[in-house]
Amino acid sequence: MIYSAQKRNLILYLLISTVSFIFLVTIPEAGISVLIFVIIQAAALRLLLPRKSLLFFAPIFILALNSFISANPMWRAANIVVAAAIYAAMSVKITYGISLKDTSLAFFRRLAETIAHAFASFGVPISWGAQAQIQNVPTIRRVLKGVAISVPVLLFLTVVLSSADLIFSRFVENIFNEIFAFINFKTVERVLSGIFVGLYLFGIVYVISNFKNEPEELETEKISRVDDSIVIGIVLGSALIIYTLFVVIQFGYLFASLNNLPYNLNHVNYARRGFFELLFLTFVNISAILVSVWLTKAKVIRLMCIYLCAVTVVLLASSFYRMYLYGEDDGLTRMRFLVLGFLFFELIGLLFTFCYIAKPKFNIVLVYCLIALSYFLLLNLTPIDRIIARDQVNRYFATGRGGVEYSVTLSPDAAPEIARLLSSPNEKTQELARKYFESIEASKGWRQWNLSRIRAVRMY
Repeated sequence: MIYSAQKRNLILYLLISTVSFIFLVTIPEAGISVLIFVIIQAAALRLLLPRKSLLFFAPIFILALNSFISANPMWRAANIVVAAAIYAAMSVKITYGISLKDTSLAFFRRLAETIAHAFASFGVPISWGAQAQIQNVPTIRRVLKGVAISVPVLLFLTVVLSSADLIFSRFVENIFNEIFAFINFKTVERVLSGIFVGLYLFGIVYVISNFKNEPEELETEKISRVDDSIVIGIVLGSALIIYTLFVVIQFGYLFASLNNLPYNLNHVNYARRGFFELLFLTFVNISAILVSVWLTKAKVIRLMCIYLCAVTVVLLASSFYRMYLYGEDDGLTRMRFLVLGFLFFELIGLLFTFCYIAKPKFNIVLVYCLIALSYFLLLNLTPIDRIIARDQVNRYFATGRGGVEYSVTLSPDAAPEIARLLSSPNEKTQELARKYFESIEASKGWRQWNLSRIRAVRMY
């Protein structure tokens, strides 16, 4: 039950969250202000929730830190979505508890329920306001009556006085012009997004406040398992025959000598095809392993799953090597960098999958989510554009064919490497570097303070 003091605190939290999000996060090129918003959130929730909940602000703080240390905008929208999911996970932890021994379906059902309850709570502040208004109906009626009478009186006086005095008329006109200039689509979008985020954060805390005294244990799935080892064995066995042939070809050609490729192929041409198909198959294989382990306890099936997992590691290695050869030929791009990092973290996931096949007594899907979150947080702290620019600029000075045109499209994070192009003997390359630095604007205000952008402006 929510008491009057809690209601006041929750409404205050709603107002603080809404206003601070509009003022600090929705502005163009938000920098240090995003970090300040998260600090305000941590301080507010410190007063509303148990202390242990603040541990969830470690990843949220890292996401916010990205806006201050990096000028790369590619993670801004994704960070908001991930932070919203972390808020929901925080609610599940406080209300029900989270353990690696919990079943996957139960945990994600609780997570989905928490988010649904948060959205369903959007109308709670309105209902609380309606209850308060019922107690003050006579006063509200008098106020509304006064406003209703005042509006036409003000309009009449404004029109008459504007007609009587040109200076007053221009003064009134300027006021309305400024109002209409402020109320534009972007402003409305910022306000609506702030209200939505404020209501979502309010809903999460409301759910915790409403249920934190009624803890429940995560339920175990009560779905019957059909232990048909014969069917599963036939399907896995058939797939493994094809995979074995593929693995033999990989070791015979892709991973072997550079001079034994048939059909006049070289390693770069050979590696250009098949990357995304192999990556897709790794997801299919992992799904097949999880389903097979869940459906049957037969040792033969477990051995097949181990072999399939080993085959998936080979597919992963083939994907990595193909992308590596592609990058060696054309240099790094954002997509290639992200894919190479993803493959490494997927390998970590496969190592846990081996453990899960041997002893399926922990929540492997939750482990996958934690690995994915770790990868995402690491990306937020990594100067991706600078690494890419360094690779391309090094290739340019070494071979004369680096992706200079691509490098100058990167964010100000790449400025230290682009600055090297100013000393290039090629005048066209120098001009591209100068235009890159001229396009970088200094921070427009304290809310846009960003270390990467400040450094880039000082370098030129």
